[in-house]
Amino acid sequence: MSVKSASRVLDIIDYLSSAEEDVTLIELSKALDIPKSSMSQLLSTMVNENYLAKSQGNIYKLGHKLITAGNKARTSNDIYSASISILKDTVASTNETVFLAIRSSEEIIYLAKVDSENSTRTTAQPGMRKPLHCTGLGKTFLSFERKDIRTDLIQSITLKAYTPSTITKRKILKQAIVEYQNQGYAIDDEENDIGIYCVAAPIFRDQGEMVAAISCAGPKPRMLEKRQTIIEEITEAAKEISKTQGFSGGDELWK
Repeated sequence: MSVKSASRVLDIIDYLSSAEEDVTLIELSKALDIPKSSMSQLLSTMVNENYLAKSQGNIYKLGHKLITAGNKARTSNDIYSASISILKDTVASTNETVFLAIRSSEEIIYLAKVDSENSTRTTAQPGMRKPLHCTGLGKTFLSFERKDIRTDLIQSITLKAYTPSTITKRKILKQAIVEYQNQGYAIDDEENDIGIYCVAAPIFRDQGEMVAAISCAGPKPRMLEKRQTIIEEITEAAKEISKTQGFSGGDELWK
């Protein structure tokens, strides 16, 4: 049986973790259906213990204790530890930024970002969550997860537009997924960040189930100039990381 106050604290953390902007006490109270007086007491305690930070205007964001805990959880993840050297090698061979992510429900969570010397600013950072339908990493999960999981996700996710290029129709998304499955990798063509093109590939564990995804992203014109090389480097990196997870299947999954 859950403790009500503890559940509310976790709900606050979850909400702030996924919020795109910092929020006020009143916004939290309404969003989580917690009375303003109770919410005020919870937030005050969390601020005092440095789990939240409060700025002028009663604006709340995650505090340094949660940032420290999140970084510890991220770097202690087995897939992170096994992948980081391969990610760095891939950055060296592509001269573009490389990402590693896992799936959490209907979102991806970035575990790692390794910048290149030519790194272009994107909205993706370690610990951040992003939707499945508009990121190369997310669409990789929609394409290569177990069939029953994929079917449920494709039917349940909200297809919100983030740029004019975001896929917002389920029929078109399904068609794209078939293409990704046939070629062994997924593409994000300015669907989450305008001007950014991304190639992503799946990472499998010993039983052949998808456990993570790797991607390479950069300015669209530069990425298209070396598109084939990047596809080869990212799929090869995905194979190498998969081996560290015990996967012994063939290369046919990545074509």
